[in-house]
Amino acid sequence: MLGTLLITLRETIEASLIVGILLAYLAKIQKPSCARYVYAGTFAAILASLLFAFFSLFIAQFFDEERQGLFEAGILMVSTGVLTHMVVWMHHHARTMKGDLQQKTDVAISGGHLWAIGVLAFLGVWREGVETVLFLWGLFLQEGASASGRLSIVGGLFGVGLGVVIAWLFFKGLGHLDLQPFFRVTGIVLIFMAAGMFSSSMGKLIVEGYLPPLIDQIWNSTWLLDEHRFWGSLVAGLLGYRSRPSLLELAAWLTYLFSALFWLGQKPLQTRIKV
Repeated sequence: MLGTLLITLRETIEASLIVGILLAYLAKIQKPSCARYVYAGTFAAILASLLFAFFSLFIAQFFDEERQGLFEAGILMVSTGVLTHMVVWMHHHARTMKGDLQQKTDVAISGGHLWAIGVLAFLGVWREGVETVLFLWGLFLQEGASASGRLSIVGGLFGVGLGVVIAWLFFKGLGHLDLQPFFRVTGIVLIFMAAGMFSSSMGKLIVEGYLPPLIDQIWNSTWLLDEHRFWGSLVAGLLGYRSRPSLLELAAWLTYLFSALFWLGQKPLQTRIKV
Protein backbone atom coordinates (compact mmCIF):
# COMPACT_ATOMS: atom_id res chain seq x y z
CA MET A 1 0.00 0.00 0.00
CA LEU A 2 2.75 2.47 0.95
CA GLY A 3 4.62 1.68 -2.24
CA THR A 4 1.65 2.40 -4.50
CA LEU A 5 0.82 5.51 -2.48
CA LEU A 6 4.36 6.88 -2.83
CA ILE A 7 4.52 6.18 -6.57
CA THR A 8 1.14 7.70 -7.42
CA LEU A 9 1.74 10.65 -5.07
CA ARG A 10 5.04 11.62 -6.64
CA GLU A 11 3.89 11.03 -10.22
CA THR A 12 0.68 13.01 -9.65
CA ILE A 13 2.60 15.94 -8.18
CA GLU A 14 5.03 15.95 -11.11
CA ALA A 15 2.20 15.86 -13.65
CA SER A 16 0.24 18.51 -11.75
CA LEU A 17 3.29 20.77 -11.63
CA ILE A 18 3.57 20.62 -15.42
CA VAL A 19 -0.11 21.47 -15.88
CA GLY A 20 0.00 24.14 -13.16
CA ILE A 21 3.07 25.84 -14.59
CA LEU A 22 1.42 26.06 -18.01
CA LEU A 23 -1.87 27.40 -16.63
CA ALA A 24 -0.16 29.91 -14.33
CA TYR A 25 2.03 31.21 -17.14
CA LEU A 26 -0.90 31.59 -19.53
CA ALA A 27 -2.71 33.61 -16.87
CA LYS A 28 0.41 35.69 -16.26
CA ILE A 29 0.80 36.65 -19.93
CA GLN A 30 -2.97 37.25 -20.19
CA LYS A 31 -3.73 34.33 -22.48
CA PRO A 32 -6.38 32.52 -20.39
CA SER A 33 -8.24 31.43 -23.53
CA CYS A 34 -5.34 29.12 -24.34
CA ALA A 35 -5.96 27.16 -21.16
CA ARG A 36 -8.42 24.93 -23.01
CA TYR A 37 -5.49 23.43 -24.93
CA VAL A 38 -3.82 22.52 -21.64
CA TYR A 39 -6.99 20.87 -20.36
CA ALA A 40 -7.48 19.02 -23.64
CA GLY A 41 -3.90 17.75 -23.64
CA THR A 42 -4.18 16.67 -20.01
CA PHE A 43 -7.42 14.77 -20.58
CA ALA A 44 -5.98 13.07 -23.68
CA ALA A 45 -2.86 12.08 -21.72
CA ILE A 46 -4.92 10.52 -18.91
CA LEU A 47 -6.95 8.58 -21.46
CA ALA A 48 -3.78 7.45 -23.29
CA SER A 49 -2.23 6.31 -19.99
CA LEU A 50 -5.30 4.19 -19.21
CA LEU A 51 -5.16 2.68 -22.71
CA PHE A 52 -1.48 1.88 -22.15
CA ALA A 53 -2.38 0.12 -18.89
CA PHE A 54 -5.06 -1.99 -20.59
CA PHE A 55 -2.72 -2.72 -23.51
CA SER A 56 -0.01 -3.98 -21.16
CA LEU A 57 -2.53 -6.30 -19.49
CA PHE A 58 -3.62 -7.52 -22.93
CA ILE A 59 -0.03 -8.27 -23.98
CA ALA A 60 0.58 -10.23 -20.75
CA GLN A 61 -2.12 -12.73 -21.76
CA PHE A 62 -0.05 -13.91 -24.73
CA PHE A 63 2.69 -15.30 -22.48
CA ASP A 64 2.01 -18.89 -21.49
CA GLU A 65 2.76 -20.26 -18.04
CA GLU A 66 6.24 -21.38 -19.06
CA ARG A 67 7.23 -17.91 -20.27
CA GLN A 68 5.32 -15.90 -17.67
CA GLY A 69 8.36 -15.66 -15.43
CA LEU A 70 10.48 -14.35 -18.29
CA PHE A 71 7.82 -11.75 -19.12
CA GLU A 72 7.63 -10.65 -15.48
CA ALA A 73 11.43 -10.39 -15.28
CA GLY A 74 11.40 -8.18 -18.37
CA ILE A 75 8.71 -5.92 -16.91
CA LEU A 76 10.69 -5.60 -13.68
CA MET A 77 13.86 -4.64 -15.57
CA VAL A 78 12.04 -2.07 -17.71
CA SER A 79 10.37 -0.66 -14.58
CA THR A 80 13.75 -0.44 -12.86
CA GLY A 81 15.29 1.43 -15.79
CA VAL A 82 12.39 3.86 -16.20
CA LEU A 83 12.18 4.48 -12.46
CA THR A 84 15.90 5.23 -12.27
CA HIS A 85 15.74 7.54 -15.28
CA MET A 86 12.78 9.44 -13.79
CA VAL A 87 14.48 10.01 -10.44
CA VAL A 88 17.78 11.11 -12.01
CA TRP A 89 16.00 13.29 -14.60
CA MET A 90 14.09 15.16 -11.91
CA HIS A 91 17.31 15.41 -9.92
CA HIS A 92 19.07 17.23 -12.75
CA HIS A 93 16.24 19.09 -14.56
CA ALA A 94 13.61 20.11 -11.99
CA ARG A 95 15.25 23.51 -11.53
CA THR A 96 14.93 24.37 -15.23
CA MET A 97 11.55 22.70 -15.88
CA LYS A 98 9.53 25.88 -15.37
CA GLY A 99 11.71 27.96 -17.70
CA ASP A 100 11.70 25.30 -20.41
CA LEU A 101 7.90 25.02 -20.37
CA GLN A 102 7.45 28.80 -20.47
CA GLN A 103 9.90 29.16 -23.35
CA LYS A 104 8.14 26.47 -25.39
CA THR A 105 4.79 28.12 -24.64
CA ASP A 106 6.10 31.47 -25.92
CA VAL A 107 7.31 29.82 -29.12
CA ALA A 108 3.92 28.13 -29.65
CA ILE A 109 1.99 31.39 -29.14
CA SER A 110 4.31 33.55 -31.24
CA GLY A 111 4.18 31.02 -34.07
CA GLY A 112 0.41 30.75 -33.93
CA HIS A 113 0.59 27.03 -33.15
CA LEU A 114 -1.65 27.03 -30.10
CA TRP A 115 -2.21 23.29 -30.40
CA ALA A 116 1.45 22.88 -29.39
CA ILE A 117 0.52 24.04 -25.89
CA GLY A 118 -1.80 21.05 -25.66
CA VAL A 119 1.01 18.82 -26.90
CA LEU A 120 3.24 20.11 -24.09
CA ALA A 121 0.61 19.19 -21.52
CA PHE A 122 -0.05 15.84 -23.20
CA LEU A 123 3.59 14.77 -23.35
CA GLY A 124 4.30 15.81 -19.76
CA VAL A 125 1.25 14.13 -18.25
CA TRP A 126 1.41 11.06 -20.49
CA ARG A 127 5.04 10.46 -19.53
CA GLU A 128 4.09 10.47 -15.87
CA GLY A 129 1.13 8.20 -16.60
CA VAL A 130 3.22 5.62 -18.46
CA GLU A 131 5.82 5.72 -15.71
CA THR A 132 3.10 5.12 -13.12
CA VAL A 133 1.78 2.08 -15.01
CA LEU A 134 5.26 0.58 -15.31
CA PHE A 135 6.12 1.28 -11.67
CA LEU A 136 2.89 -0.28 -10.42
CA TRP A 137 3.46 -3.28 -12.68
CA GLY A 138 6.92 -3.71 -11.20
CA LEU A 139 5.72 -3.21 -7.64
CA PHE A 140 2.89 -5.74 -7.97
CA LEU A 141 5.20 -8.32 -9.56
CA GLN A 142 7.82 -7.73 -6.88
CA GLU A 143 5.37 -8.10 -3.99
CA GLY A 144 3.45 -10.93 -5.66
CA ALA A 145 0.88 -12.78 -3.63
CA SER A 146 2.07 -11.15 -0.42
CA ALA A 147 0.48 -7.84 -1.38
CA SER A 148 -3.13 -7.04 -0.60
CA GLY A 149 -4.68 -5.98 -3.90
CA ARG A 150 -7.41 -3.96 -2.23
CA LEU A 151 -4.99 -2.05 0.01
CA SER A 152 -2.71 -1.38 -2.96
CA ILE A 153 -5.59 0.10 -4.96
CA VAL A 154 -6.67 2.24 -1.99
CA GLY A 155 -3.10 3.44 -1.52
CA GLY A 156 -2.78 4.32 -5.19
CA LEU A 157 -6.04 6.26 -5.28
CA PHE A 158 -5.15 8.06 -2.05
CA GLY A 159 -1.76 9.00 -3.53
CA VAL A 160 -3.43 10.49 -6.62
CA GLY A 161 -5.90 12.48 -4.53
CA LEU A 162 -3.23 13.71 -2.12
CA GLY A 163 -0.95 14.69 -5.00
CA VAL A 164 -3.69 16.77 -6.64
CA VAL A 165 -4.44 18.53 -3.34
CA ILE A 166 -0.76 19.29 -2.67
CA ALA A 167 -0.26 20.66 -6.19
CA TRP A 168 -3.45 22.76 -5.92
CA LEU A 169 -2.29 24.25 -2.60
CA PHE A 170 1.12 24.90 -4.11
CA PHE A 171 -0.31 27.00 -6.93
CA LYS A 172 -2.91 28.70 -4.71
CA GLY A 173 -0.48 30.55 -2.52
CA LEU A 174 2.10 28.12 -1.20
CA GLY A 175 4.46 28.42 -4.16
CA HIS A 176 7.15 29.81 -1.87
CA LEU A 177 7.55 26.38 -0.30
CA ASP A 178 10.66 24.43 -1.18
CA LEU A 179 9.92 21.03 -2.76
CA GLN A 180 13.54 19.95 -2.39
CA PRO A 181 12.98 17.80 0.75
CA PHE A 182 10.03 16.01 -0.86
CA PHE A 183 11.86 15.10 -4.07
CA ARG A 184 15.06 14.22 -2.22
CA VAL A 185 13.39 11.84 0.24
CA THR A 186 11.02 10.24 -2.27
CA GLY A 187 13.83 9.93 -4.79
CA ILE A 188 15.97 7.93 -2.37
CA VAL A 189 13.02 5.72 -1.37
CA LEU A 190 12.22 5.10 -5.04
CA ILE A 191 15.84 4.08 -5.64
CA PHE A 192 15.47 1.48 -2.87
CA MET A 193 12.23 0.31 -4.50
CA ALA A 194 13.98 0.04 -7.86
CA ALA A 195 16.76 -2.00 -6.23
CA GLY A 196 14.11 -4.42 -4.99
CA MET A 197 12.57 -4.64 -8.48
CA PHE A 198 15.94 -5.37 -10.05
CA SER A 199 16.69 -8.01 -7.44
CA SER A 200 13.26 -9.55 -8.01
CA SER A 201 13.92 -9.75 -11.76
CA MET A 202 17.07 -11.75 -11.00
CA GLY A 203 15.05 -14.01 -8.73
CA LYS A 204 12.53 -14.75 -11.48
CA LEU A 205 15.31 -15.52 -13.96
CA ILE A 206 16.81 -17.90 -11.41
CA VAL A 207 13.48 -19.67 -10.99
CA GLU A 208 13.13 -19.98 -14.78
CA GLY A 209 16.63 -21.46 -15.01
CA TYR A 210 18.21 -18.62 -16.98
CA LEU A 211 20.63 -17.61 -14.21
CA PRO A 212 22.40 -19.50 -11.41
CA PRO A 213 21.63 -18.44 -7.82
CA LEU A 214 25.36 -18.77 -6.89
CA ILE A 215 24.22 -19.63 -3.36
CA ASP A 216 20.59 -20.66 -2.93
CA GLN A 217 20.02 -18.94 0.40
CA ILE A 218 22.22 -16.45 2.26
CA TRP A 219 20.01 -16.20 5.34
CA ASN A 220 16.51 -16.95 6.57
CA SER A 221 14.87 -14.13 8.53
CA THR A 222 11.24 -15.21 8.15
CA TRP A 223 11.08 -15.59 11.93
CA LEU A 224 11.74 -11.86 12.25
CA LEU A 225 10.05 -10.37 9.18
CA ASP A 226 8.25 -12.42 6.54
CA GLU A 227 7.55 -10.59 3.26
CA HIS A 228 4.46 -12.74 2.77
CA ARG A 229 2.82 -11.02 5.73
CA PHE A 230 1.58 -7.46 6.13
CA TRP A 231 4.56 -5.68 7.69
CA GLY A 232 7.05 -7.72 5.73
CA SER A 233 5.27 -6.90 2.47
CA LEU A 234 5.49 -3.17 3.30
CA VAL A 235 9.25 -3.39 3.88
CA ALA A 236 9.65 -5.57 0.78
CA GLY A 237 7.74 -3.07 -1.36
CA LEU A 238 9.63 -0.02 -0.09
CA LEU A 239 13.14 -1.41 0.38
CA GLY A 240 13.25 -4.61 -1.66
CA TYR A 241 13.65 -6.76 1.46
CA ARG A 242 13.84 -10.54 1.07
CA SER A 243 13.76 -12.96 3.99
CA ARG A 244 15.54 -15.74 2.05
CA PRO A 245 17.63 -14.15 -0.72
CA SER A 246 20.06 -15.98 -2.95
CA LEU A 247 23.57 -14.62 -3.37
CA LEU A 248 22.78 -13.37 -6.88
CA GLU A 249 19.65 -11.51 -5.68
CA LEU A 250 21.61 -9.86 -2.85
CA ALA A 251 24.49 -8.96 -5.18
CA ALA A 252 22.04 -7.47 -7.70
CA TRP A 253 20.33 -5.42 -4.97
CA LEU A 254 23.61 -4.03 -3.62
CA THR A 255 25.13 -3.38 -7.05
CA TYR A 256 22.12 -1.47 -8.30
CA LEU A 257 21.63 0.47 -5.06
CA PHE A 258 25.16 1.80 -4.75
CA SER A 259 25.43 2.51 -8.49
CA ALA A 260 22.15 4.45 -8.54
CA LEU A 261 22.94 6.42 -5.38
CA PHE A 262 26.37 7.28 -6.78
CA TRP A 263 24.78 8.46 -10.04
CA LEU A 264 22.17 10.44 -8.13
CA GLY A 265 24.83 12.19 -6.06
CA GLN A 266 26.84 13.49 -9.00
CA LYS A 267 25.05 16.86 -8.95
CA PRO A 268 23.37 18.74 -6.08
CA LEU A 269 19.60 18.31 -6.01
CA GLN A 270 17.85 21.57 -6.81
CA THR A 271 14.09 21.31 -6.96
CA ARG A 272 12.90 24.68 -5.76
CA ILE A 273 10.10 25.61 -8.17
CA LYS A 274 8.39 28.94 -7.90
CA VAL A 275 5.35 30.19 -9.80
